[in-house]
Amino acid sequence: MRASDPDRHWHLDRRVPVALIITIVMQTIGIVWWAANLSARVDALELRIREARDNQNRIIRLEANQAAVSRRLDRMLDAFRRVEAKLDKLLLKQRAGGPR
Repeated sequence: MRASDPDRHWHLDRRVPVALIITIVMQTIGIVWWAANLSARVDALELRIREARDNQNRIIRLEANQAAVSRRLDRMLDAFRRVEAKLDKLLLKQRAGGPR
């Protein structure tokens, strides 16, 4: 076969129905649209994951701060109870006629 042979070159045969060509074009457009939509959804999910990670770090810091505040509050309550107990003893001594 020579290079000028018409059977070697690609050509569209008239026996291919127009409906098949339209179907293939529509499927291609549909696939491109679906892929673009999927890409947009993936981008949105990636953004939400980054935000969730940031929130996770903030929550970890807040929990650590809350634990420290809770420990300080416990120490303050213990000190308050000790002061209250000493005041109760002092008031009992005063009511009993002890030194003022």
